[in-house]
Amino acid sequence: MDLKVQHYMGEDYLTFWAGDDDGTRGLGQYYMLNSSYDVVYIVSPANGLTGDVHEFKITDEGTALMTIYDICEADLTSVDGPEDGWIYDGLFQEIDIATGELLFEWRASDYYDIDESYYPLGEKGSAPTAKDAYDFFHINSIDKHPNGNYLVSSRYMHTVTCISPWGEILWVLGGKRNTFKDISPDKSPTGITWQHDARWQSETIITLLDNGAHEHLNTRDHTRGFMIELNFDDWTANTLHVYDSPGSFSSHSQGSLQVLPRTGHVFIGWGKPSAYTEFTVDGEVLCDFHWGPRVFFWLGWIKSYRAQKFHWVGRPRVPPDVAVDEAGDTAYVSWNGATDIAGWVLQRARNSSAGENEDEDEYESVSYTPKEGFETQVDLIGEGYFRLTAVGLEGNEMGVTERFEGCEITEVDDDDGSSSFFVFSERAFQWMLVGTFTTGAVVVGAWRARKRIQSIFMKFFVR
Repeated sequence: MDLKVQHYMGEDYLTFWAGDDDGTRGLGQYYMLNSSYDVVYIVSPANGLTGDVHEFKITDEGTALMTIYDICEADLTSVDGPEDGWIYDGLFQEIDIATGELLFEWRASDYYDIDESYYPLGEKGSAPTAKDAYDFFHINSIDKHPNGNYLVSSRYMHTVTCISPWGEILWVLGGKRNTFKDISPDKSPTGITWQHDARWQSETIITLLDNGAHEHLNTRDHTRGFMIELNFDDWTANTLHVYDSPGSFSSHSQGSLQVLPRTGHVFIGWGKPSAYTEFTVDGEVLCDFHWGPRVFFWLGWIKSYRAQKFHWVGRPRVPPDVAVDEAGDTAYVSWNGATDIAGWVLQRARNSSAGENEDEDEYESVSYTPKEGFETQVDLIGEGYFRLTAVGLEGNEMGVTERFEGCEITEVDDDDGSSSFFVFSERAFQWMLVGTFTTGAVVVGAWRARKRIQSIFMKFFVR
C-alpha cells in the first residue's frame, strides 16, 4: 500500500508498504525499488517494532519517517475503561535509510491524554490483542519541515500537531487543545474531524484532507481538502483554498492531498470512495475520476488508501513478453513496467533456419507498430523467425523480445493457374482434425439413429 515515487541519493524510487493489514493498521516493512524494479532497500523501524501502513516518507536529509502502532498497557478509567487496560500507542520514528540507525522517536501517550480522543472506547481496551486494544490516537501522516519541525496528523484526536526536533509540542491545530483562533468564515481549520495527510507547503501554510466522516458517522456534510494559512504572530488560522468533493460525497476513511510541483495543481485521492480529482490551486476541477457508481462509494467495495501523481521512468531488466496466436500470423507484445515506449519494430532473421545463438543472425526491420495500451497487436509479415524491438520517441532501441517463429506459408496453384497462400500451423492443423472427426462422429451417430428419430417425429408432429 501507499505506492508513490520518492527521491533518495540522487535517484527516484518506487516505495510502498507490505505486510499484514487488519483494515485499520498494519504490521510490515517498507520497500524501495529502483527504475529497473530491483528491491534496493527494505526499511524497518528500530527497537524491534514493525512498520505501519500509514506513512513512509523520505526526507531531504536521506532519512525516512514511518508510523508505528505499539500495543501498551494503560489506565483507561478516564474514558470509563479498565484501570489495567491496553491501547494502541501512536509512534513515529526517523531512521537513517543507509544504516538503519534510529535518529528520533516520538510517542503520543507521552504528550496526549487518552481522554482527548474523540474515538469511542466501546468494548476496546480489555486485552493486549489487535482486536481489543483501544486506538485512542490513530496517527496517519508525518511530514518534516526543513527547519526540523515535524507535522503529525491524529485522526482520532482531530488534531494536526507541530513537534520540535526535541519532541516538544509547539502548537496544535484542532482538537481539544487547539492553539489557534479561527478567522475563516466557516471555522474550517480548527474544526477538522477524522482528517488525513497533513503536509507542510511552507513554514506558515499546510494542506490536509478533512474527511468529516468516520465509519457511518458524518461530522461534516461532505469531505473537503484545505489549504490553510497559520499566523504565529497573532496565532490565527485561515482557509486559503477549499477543494470540495465533486458531488459533495463523504469519504469515511483514508485519502490524500498532494500539491503537484510542476503546475501547483492540487491532486486529491478520496480514499474509501476510490476516486481522485485534480484541481487548480483556486479549486476549479480539471479532472475527476472514479471506479464504479457514486451511490456505492460508502460501501468501500473498491478503495485506494492514497492516490498520487508522479513522473516515473521505468526500465525493467527482464525482456518484453510476446505471444503468437494459434494461426501464427499475429503477435501480442507487452513490457510490464516500461513507461516510455513509443512503438514496436518487427524484425525478421535473414537466415530463416536460425541457430541457437541469436547473435549469429542478422535481422531486417519489416514493420513498425505504434504502442497501443498495455498490449500491442502486431501483424506478422511473411514466414521465419522474428523478434520485436521496443523503441522510444527518438527511435532508440530499448529492449528486445525473445526470438519466436511466425506462420508457415505454403504456396498452391488454383484451378485458373494463379497461386494463393494458405497460412497453416501445427496447432491449427490439430484443431482442424478435431473438428473433422467430431463432425464425422455426429453424422455417423445421426445415421445410426435415423429410424428412432423418424418415429419420434411421426409421433409428435404428424397428426
